[in-house]
Amino acid sequence: MPRESVLTAADRNQIRIEKLIFHIILKDELQPRYLNEVTITEEQRTFFRDRLDAAASGRQFVFLEDSTTKAKSEELINCDNDRFVQLSKELAADFRRLHGASANDGVFIVSVASIRERKLIFLIKFDHKKIYQYQVQDGGRALLREVQDTFSEDKSSIQKVALIDVSDTVLWDVLVTDLTAKPEKGYITDYFKLFLGVRPRETDTDLTIQALKMAFTWAVRNQDDLPENQEASDYKARAKAYILGNATFDSDGFIDSVVLDGNATRRDRHKASFKQMMEVDGLYGQHFTLVHSALNRKSTKNVRLTREGVRIEWEGSAEDVNYSVGERDENGQQTITIKTGGITSLQ
Repeated sequence: MPRESVLTAADRNQIRIEKLIFHIILKDELQPRYLNEVTITEEQRTFFRDRLDAAASGRQFVFLEDSTTKAKSEELINCDNDRFVQLSKELAADFRRLHGASANDGVFIVSVASIRERKLIFLIKFDHKKIYQYQVQDGGRALLREVQDTFSEDKSSIQKVALIDVSDTVLWDVLVTDLTAKPEKGYITDYFKLFLGVRPRETDTDLTIQALKMAFTWAVRNQDDLPENQEASDYKARAKAYILGNATFDSDGFIDSVVLDGNATRRDRHKASFKQMMEVDGLYGQHFTLVHSALNRKSTKNVRLTREGVRIEWEGSAEDVNYSVGERDENGQQTITIKTGGITSLQ
């Protein structure tokens, strides 16, 4: 059954480049300058593998039925080298044509990569970065010379990424990272969306609700290992505070806000566990606008039901309402304590 999962850290460590080529895109030229082959050393292979690793996240999209990029990606997976080069040229030409006059000098990378038996396609627009080389002369003088046509390790050089999985392994088809896209455009520029032929798999509202639920679900699953003074509602309350206090979602910032613990060892363990859950459930690495109105009372309230049928409801953290649950005694019983200034009979 297809999963929502994105690439985990373990997956990214297993990325192996099967094929790679790039074509040169110049802002003053309407057609790319095509290459027929790229020969790279082992050190350079490591450089490109690390770039693929860094690009292996993003917002989830699915292909439209008439997507030409989908058709070419499906063929790229198993084609021979000559056909791979030809398809890469066609993709570069499509990208350049739709990019128009706003293109920056750089290269368009097409790569087939594997993670164990799984095959993936990487499409990356890599911008040239201005780099100066210096030469020290006699008398302590230095001459600077601009070095052109360079690859940089700077993450901002990777302007656009489409990580494509055309198998039925996951529910998404493409993970998109687009540094120039605006939130109101759905985190993808119009021409890149048209080039890929995709639509978002989930809405910002869907993802906002998912983030809140995930914090609570993780805490429930790990409640026996939580700090003594915390329970699942505290994690849900902190998730809610993060959502209401921010305009956009940042995965690591969300984890840092939800997992608070004075015990550094346990905190690091919990952060790693929460990140892994977010990766498996497809939330980690996604870019979206937090929809504050999605957090209605139904989604933010806490509900507990005892084995005896007593139902307890509240909003906020357990500390906010003076609610606590004691450890189990020798008979397996727990004592619930609610300190209150008064009780109102409702029915």
